[in-house]
Amino acid sequence: MMTSYQLEGGGVRPCDAPAAAPDAVWIDLHNPTEEEANLATAILGFAPPTRAEQQEIELSSRLYMHDGVAVMTTLLPAHTDTDQAEMGPVTFILSDDRLITLRHHDPRPFSTFPKRSARSALACASPVCVLLGLIEDVIGRLADLMEYAGRKIEQLTRQVFYPLEGQKPDLQKRLYKIGWRDALVTHIRDSLVTLERLLSFLEPLNNHWAGHAEVNDFIVTQQRDIRTLSEQAGFLMQKTAFLLDAMMGLINIEQSTITKMFSIVAVVFLPPTLVASVYGMNFALMPELQLPFGYPTALILMVVSAVLPLMYFKRKGWF
Repeated sequence: MMTSYQLEGGGVRPCDAPAAAPDAVWIDLHNPTEEEANLATAILGFAPPTRAEQQEIELSSRLYMHDGVAVMTTLLPAHTDTDQAEMGPVTFILSDDRLITLRHHDPRPFSTFPKRSARSALACASPVCVLLGLIEDVIGRLADLMEYAGRKIEQLTRQVFYPLEGQKPDLQKRLYKIGWRDALVTHIRDSLVTLERLLSFLEPLNNHWAGHAEVNDFIVTQQRDIRTLSEQAGFLMQKTAFLLDAMMGLINIEQSTITKMFSIVAVVFLPPTLVASVYGMNFALMPELQLPFGYPTALILMVVSAVLPLMYFKRKGWF
């Protein structure tokens, strides 16, 4: 799908034309068809990166200049309202008169930014300003996700270390949740790293788009925000790693408790089994077999031999 936007009132609004309008300052390609990709090629003068090229991890494949046009690829998360967040590449192609974005998933800022672009700290007066406004919205979204992940991790911490009285915790389910939260924080950190590289690549190119002296200051502010969020992401990753270690420790304790109970049961039934084995031997001369109370005596002996180890274990506090 191709969506075109034009400048209006310090922000952007969708163009009336269904395809790329001549005055479009931003063209958003979401899962473009072959026809839309060909149209983007005609506008740029070269073919935009393919999906395979977008997924390459070399820095030279993600950030480069092509005939005076900046091609920058970053990683952004989507579907973060669920526990199965999707991470995918988004390419920003910035020329003198137009910004083209190419993506194959749906990060939320691409739908929210056009509605509030007029309220951006940097007025949308040119393609580079639109790009920085969009990145500002992306950073704000990542900050919101960081706060959400932090709250969920804190909630899991309370559940792990302060469970409700009388409630048996589902350790396996909580282990899955910790893994999901850690994956989300990892996605956020990966996205922040690629965004910081994008801004570092864009900063020395500011002179290429003359007349925007405030752009460098805005880039520096965004870089500072990214570094702050990266530090917070590192802290949350340490916290999830600690929770994972704690959960594995609790699981080991539970397994040890189960093993201990089986060991206690085996030790308790060992003496009665020995008594029963002795009197189950087929010898002709066994004086106890002739006693009037031999059978109840053997039963009492087996019960006493089972109770005594139980009392000893109870006194030691082993169960």
